[in-house]
Amino acid sequence: MAGGQSWEGAESLAQTSSGYDLRPLSTGEILDRTFQLYRSRFALFASLAALPAAVQFLTGTLQVLLTTGEAVMRGMHLTVISRPILSAIIVIVGTLVYFVFYGITQAATTWAVAEIYLGRPASGSAAWKTATAHWFRYVLVTLRQYWSICWWLIISFAMFFAVLALVPNLGGGAIIAGGILAFIFGLQMLASCIYAIYAAIRVSLGIPASVIESLGANASVRRSMALLTERKGRIFLLGLLVIAMSLIIGVVLSPLTFLAFRAHGAERYVLEMIQLAGTFLSRLLIGPILAVALCLFYFDERVRHEGFDIEFLMMRAGGPPASPVAEGTTSPEPA
Repeated sequence: MAGGQSWEGAESLAQTSSGYDLRPLSTGEILDRTFQLYRSRFALFASLAALPAAVQFLTGTLQVLLTTGEAVMRGMHLTVISRPILSAIIVIVGTLVYFVFYGITQAATTWAVAEIYLGRPASGSAAWKTATAHWFRYVLVTLRQYWSICWWLIISFAMFFAVLALVPNLGGGAIIAGGILAFIFGLQMLASCIYAIYAAIRVSLGIPASVIESLGANASVRRSMALLTERKGRIFLLGLLVIAMSLIIGVVLSPLTFLAFRAHGAERYVLEMIQLAGTFLSRLLIGPILAVALCLFYFDERVRHEGFDIEFLMMRAGGPPASPVAEGTTSPEPA
């Protein structure tokens, strides 16, 4: 890592003591430590999560103010997109900016968690400085993770639309062919979604591997897969927990969505802005939980697979550091 924050240096680790005991932990213990860390450093983690949440808030605000209008249908005022091209540009630019800040934020949060977990001081400024030193690498890791998750879905949609374009040329058999196509597409989408969940679990430790071991995008994903040969179920439970928390906040905000749908004029804009503010707060509060927990799962897998607890004690005692990469995985790329 930049600025003297390298994890490979035995000297810096030998001079510190661990803030938490390094041992194999159950899923409940990891989640308990996750919320303990989150509560004790709430201001730190919330400040790190604020930037990507603010990007999404700004994107939504621009869409509401610049690209939406009202249409009256059967006496009801409906919100419509009045400038579709501008709306598409805002969404594309906002998504790209979001991915950049999301990758940096995940890396900064992971660095802060690791520092605190191993008994070293951490601050928001130090976390941002460390993460931005290799920001492009962390963005590539994030994009590599999303590609691993979504590639089958993308191909499925591309094949569906390609075949759909051929259906009108079938003449009288178009209806039967369309029904068969819809059935096959439904099965393929179901399989794609199941695979996407499985792939998301396998690559979930990519950012911790990249931050702590200075690995590049492909090496980080392979490292995550190597560590998660077992115990994928608890990553799945973590995802369900985060989704459930998001749904609870979504239910709380749902009356605003209903009111905004029926409102018009200035009232509609006010309700939509309040809804965007609520979404911003939910991402600010829930966003860090996933990054904190994944970092702890990463340490737990290294303790189980590689005896990282013993390695860390040796490094504290001034002994030679063991290789941070598991046998059979790709060597770290130069930072």
